[in-house]
Amino acid sequence: MARSGKTTVFNALTGAHAAVGAYGSRDANIAVIKVPDARIDRLSEIHKPKKKTYAEIEFLDIAPNEAADQDKALDSAALTVLKNADALVHVVRAFKNDNITHPMNSVNAVRDVRALEEELQLVDLIIIERRIERLDKERRHDREYEVMQRCKAHLENSAPLRTLELDAHDTGLLRSYTFLSQKPLMVLGNYGDEAIGNEDPAGLNATAEALGLCHIDLCGAMEMEVTELPEEERASFREELGLGEESRTKFIQAAYDMLGLMSFLTAGEPEVRAWTIRKGTKAVDAAGVIHSDIQRGFIRAETVAYHDFIEAGNMHKAKEKGKVRLEGKEYIVQDGDILLFRFNV
Repeated sequence: MARSGKTTVFNALTGAHAAVGAYGSRDANIAVIKVPDARIDRLSEIHKPKKKTYAEIEFLDIAPNEAADQDKALDSAALTVLKNADALVHVVRAFKNDNITHPMNSVNAVRDVRALEEELQLVDLIIIERRIERLDKERRHDREYEVMQRCKAHLENSAPLRTLELDAHDTGLLRSYTFLSQKPLMVLGNYGDEAIGNEDPAGLNATAEALGLCHIDLCGAMEMEVTELPEEERASFREELGLGEESRTKFIQAAYDMLGLMSFLTAGEPEVRAWTIRKGTKAVDAAGVIHSDIQRGFIRAETVAYHDFIEAGNMHKAKEKGKVRLEGKEYIVQDGDILLFRFNV
């Protein structure tokens, strides 16, 4: 929703300097966040690589639509951007500022969360009803028709599609529709500095839990001020203000958990790097994240857990201790695995 401090939060999380309060602009702000990872830093100290590469998340700040009906947070331009996103973050206004009028004329974070959920569900319901109507005309009462009917009933029961249990086949049938209420959604309460140190200052915990949503709170304006300080001063400033864990780290950890993501690592003199994959990814598919040739010619994955490698001190000693394993295609990669792929093409 407009005037919730979205761009302020965007700047705080990314370190960008996007214009705040630029209500006339319809362009989305785009920034890439490097995922902080102490494992990459430690491995770089050991290997002294020419390059170290962190995992990255692309973050888009969608421009507010001031001209829209105040009962709607989204317009066609925003919907187009959202459909291409892997996950959504709803920045909810929880701060009071008499100089910035709320589009609904009052600050009520719980109301705003539920309003957006209803809007996402309505957008999906319209698409589904149109699809069912077309399938009826074509007399196609097949598996897709059955799934659409299930989705329709679920939405009419005021439940988002992300809470509908679907098997892999049915999920595949819906993939091309990019339903918004099926996407992972995080509620980010943006509160004022008067709420620093208060647990659940916006009163969103119960609502987020009831809706099955990920939820974090932060003080966007204060966090943006911190990012503008020299890096060596940030930690002491945060401690002095009682801000707690760095907002970027907290956000990324929540986003990774929400998306079911994790990182495996590759380490050597040329480069130490984190690679992002989904939890439950097999070794052969992890190889494909690096290069399709490695996946196609996959033979084995030389694997050692990060903590075992650090405890041993180097790869040679890790092998002597029996901590290095050879895993096949079906091995499920674990967070922090250090992998070396053997392949032949």
